[in-house]
Amino acid sequence: MKAFGLNLLIATIWLLLSQAPSPAVFALGFLVGFIFLAAFRSVVGAENYIRRWAGLARFLWFFTREFIIANLNVAWTVLFRPLAALRPGFVAYDVTGLTRTEILILSYCLTLTPGTTTVEISPDFRTLIFHALDAQDPEQLRAQLDQKLKPALLAFTR
Repeated sequence: MKAFGLNLLIATIWLLLSQAPSPAVFALGFLVGFIFLAAFRSVVGAENYIRRWAGLARFLWFFTREFIIANLNVAWTVLFRPLAALRPGFVAYDVTGLTRTEILILSYCLTLTPGTTTVEISPDFRTLIFHALDAQDPEQLRAQLDQKLKPALLAFTR
C-alpha cells in the first residue's frame, strides 16, 4: 500500500509539473512512477507491489487471449459443428482455498468468456457450477481452469 501511495504521489507531481494537465499525463506519470519503483524496488520495499502489478498485467493479457480464442471457438461451433455433436452441460468446479473475491473474479471471467456461464456458487463457497456450450469432457474443462485461469488469477491476488 505504501508503494501504491508513492506511485500515486509521483503521478500527481508529474501532473502538477506538466504544462497541460490531463488524465493521459497522469497515466504517463503513473507509468513513470511504476518504472521508478520497479528500478528501486528493493530500496523502497515495493517487491510485492511490482509482483502484483506484473501478475495483473499477465492476467489481463492471458484473459484477453482466452477471450478471443473462446469467441473463435464459439463461432466455429455455431457455424460448422453439427448440432447433434454438441454436449452442453453443467460442470462443478472445486473452488476450495480461494477467497470470496477470487471466486467472484473467476465467476465473472467464466461468464464473460463465450460458451460458458456461471450458474451458481455453493453457499459454503466450495463449489462453482457453470454451464458450458460443450461439456463433453468436464475433467478437461476443470483441468484448463486449474492450469490456466486459476494460476493467472492467483498471481495478482496473492
